[in-house]
Parts: sequence; structure tokens; C-alpha cells
Amino acid sequence: MKLFIIGNGFDIGHGLPTGYWDFRTFLDLVYPEFLRSFEEHYDIYPGMSAEAKKKTLWSRFESNLANIDEDTIIEIGTSIELDLESGDVGIEDTLYSYFTDEYQYIEKLAGYLKQWVRSIKIRDCLPRTSLIDKNNRDLFLTFNYTAVLENVYGITPGNIVHIHGSLRDYTHDPVLGHSNKERLQKIRNRITDAEKVFDEKECSICRVVNDYYGRTFKDTSRYSVYLSHFAEKDISDIIVIGHSLDGIDMPYFSIIDSNTGQNRMWTVYCYDMDEAPAKKQSLIDAGIDSDRIVTVNADDFYDLKDDESAKRRAFELKYGF
Repeated sequence: MKLFIIGNGFDIGHGLPTGYWDFRTFLDLVYPEFLRSFEEHYDIYPGMSAEAKKKTLWSRFESNLANIDEDTIIEIGTSIELDLESGDVGIEDTLYSYFTDEYQYIEKLAGYLKQWVRSIKIRDCLPRTSLIDKNNRDLFLTFNYTAVLENVYGITPGNIVHIHGSLRDYTHDPVLGHSNKERLQKIRNRITDAEKVFDEKECSICRVVNDYYGRTFKDTSRYSVYLSHFAEKDISDIIVIGHSLDGIDMPYFSIIDSNTGQNRMWTVYCYDMDEAPAKKQSLIDAGIDSDRIVTVNADDFYDLKDDESAKRRAFELKYGF
């Protein structure tokens, strides 16, 4: 059996508007005030071009979650005059409460993300590849929240691991987060320095920023337990489609390689073959041998290119042919 590792590009390859810029469009339509306030903390303002907004935040949204303008936030926090009778003594709880309310974005973002994904219609989505066949015993690890595998290809849910949640999971919001440990350590060092000089204002606002970084930190060790599902399976080779091979998720790839004996071939389908060397290097950095990695144009994966062939395949999948 094969193990398919599926990223957001898989859904996009099926014509679904599932990019993070599409998420921003949803927020702009449904929660415009939230979006404006959220983007301001990344120095994004209404007059900026779409390309500038993408580059600053939305092109690599999760990786950029840790890139708030913390120096400006701390400067604003420390300059606030609250006119307390005791001066700055005891000001920490007051400022902490104020800025915690102001920066509790991650909880709202996860909820809005789930709402957005549920608004994406996959009813008319057609299969685009013959390589995924419900009659095989193949396994799937997906980073997507949609049910394309289940609804379009008829894959049994027991053969799919939605590593960060799915629409079928009604108890948890999707997982958003960055992997910037350096940013976390930097703000924690700043807290320590402020404590040494008894600067309650800076301590309080730095702790709020630290909490924000903590809430937006994707701890892969927390979710890697789900990968044990593949440890004792007879997996012949591993196929990656639609995943950017970004640093946030790369620990999962190391675990998968370890769980499958560190001797399986990896085939990586690339939308842009100019990105193939970088994708291959990401897997090498994750501990996968170079001679076990093959990069292939994604056109070879999406072999159902016209509507008639896709409709015919959808009929076969639906009726078990």
C-alpha cells in the first residue's frame, strides 16, 4: 500500500478556493473589522496593495503569525498612562488584562477558519487523479480540513489521518500556528531583563506578547502521536502532493520516515518544477536520504484533465466500478 501525504495544494488542484488569501477574502466580507484590527498588528493597512499584504502576511500565513510588530506593541504598552494612585506599582494586572483582550486573536482565527472551510462547496468537485483509488488499501495523511478524500474519492475515514482536524471533527477547531522558537525565546529574555529592573509595565506587555506567541505556536510533538497509525502498516512508498514542505510541518516527515523503516521511496509532485530542488532539500534536512527522493511534475498526478474523464471517474468511484 502507498501512503499519500496531502497538503492544501491538493484541494486547490481540484479547483477549490482554499488558499489563505481566500480565507482573507472571507474575513473581509464577513468580519471586516476583525480583519482590519488583526492586520494592523502586522503593519498592514487598507491602502496597501494586495501583493504587499500577501508578502507581509498571507503568502505564508502560519509561518508569519509570529511576526507581529512586538517592539511597537511594547512601546505603546509602556507609554500608557493609567493615572493609578500608586504610580506604576501594581500596574501589571491592569495592563495584562487590557492587552490580553486586545490580542486574543488566535482563538477567533481558528473559529473563523472552521466557519470558512465549511462554506467551501465540494459537492460538485470532481476527481482529478486516477492514482487515488478507494479499492486500494492506501493510507492518507492530510493537512487539510476539507473532506475531499472522503466525499470525492470515497476513501474510508479509517484510512485517513487529518493531522490538524477536519470538518468531521465537531469538537476541535483547526490548528493554526508558527514554529518560531527563536521569537519565543527572545520575548522571554526580554521579560527576564524587565524583571531585573522591576519594570512592571514592560513585564506585563511582554507577557501578553509571550502568551500570544505561545498560543500561536504549533507544537508538532502534540500531534505526532497520530502518526503511529502508520508505524505497523506495510507501506511500500510515500507520495507527497500539494504540500509546500514548509519548516512548520517538517518534523512530521521525519517521524513518518522513521515509522516506515527509513528505506521507502518518496515521490514529491511539484506544481512548479523550479521549486523541486528546495522541496527535495527540505526532505533531506528532515533526515530522508537523497537517493530515496524523486520529484515529478504535478501534471503527471492530475491525469484526469477533461470534464468527461473526471465525470466518468466520479461515476466509477460512486458505484464501485
